Amino acid sequence: MTIRTNPSLGPSLDTVLAPGDAWFDVAGNVSPLYGDVAFDGSGYKRIWVTSAAALTAGAKIAIDDNGNASGSDSGTYTAPNAVPPGGSFWAKAPTV
Repeated sequence: MTIRTNPSLGPSLDTVLAPGDAWFDVAGNVSPLYGDVAFDGSGYKRIWVTSAAALTAGAKIAIDDNGNASGSDSGTYTAPNAVPPGGSFWAKAPTV
């Protein structure tokens, strides 16, 4: 499991938020925002996204400029865990 060292930075990099759920930082603001970028402890780039359709763990996904993820055989990111329709998660880049 990949963890965040500071909860105000958002949920764990392996967390999937259910549709309608949000992570709030210490000031009560939603964090992260769709399209935000983070790097995990192994150096992989992660992007905070949402998916309209269910995704299986390890599914290849494409991400648009608004942080929307969709299943795509030619996608360059993956879903770290299963994601329900409308779920939000940190998509993982394939290489460091």
